[in-house]
Amino acid sequence: MRNWIKRTRNSIILLSLTLLMAVPVFALPLGRVIRGGLAPAQLVFPTSDSVDLRGKEYLEFKWILHNLISADYTDLRIYKSYNTYGVNLILKERISSGGTSFRVKTSMFENNQVYTWVLKVVSRGGEKSDSVYNSFKVIK
Repeated sequence: MRNWIKRTRNSIILLSLTLLMAVPVFALPLGRVIRGGLAPAQLVFPTSDSVDLRGKEYLEFKWILHNLISADYTDLRIYKSYNTYGVNLILKERISSGGTSFRVKTSMFENNQVYTWVLKVVSRGGEKSDSVYNSFKVIK
């Protein structure tokens, strides 16, 4: 009987300590738990090494937002190169809250050229997520 009481008391103490440590984590918004800030978008398409644009009028960029409630807009940038320097920037778009795709005319892309697209989510408070990006080679 004595061992049972001792084990029960130890279990209660351990459970209480665990709950005390867990409460601050649950008090934070989900985005802050993920990376200490706004969660980045998840790229859906194009995410492969090459994109075949033969016979297509548009290339549609697609992504998933994990912070629909707190997202104000998504910053989409397309660079003509692996390097994401300003000199290589060919398109910059601010897509309003809830937007998860953007179409670009295929005439903007050159055959056998590499392009990199970059997404950054911006909250209503101005907080920015980490950038996510993918590079691909165009086949026409």
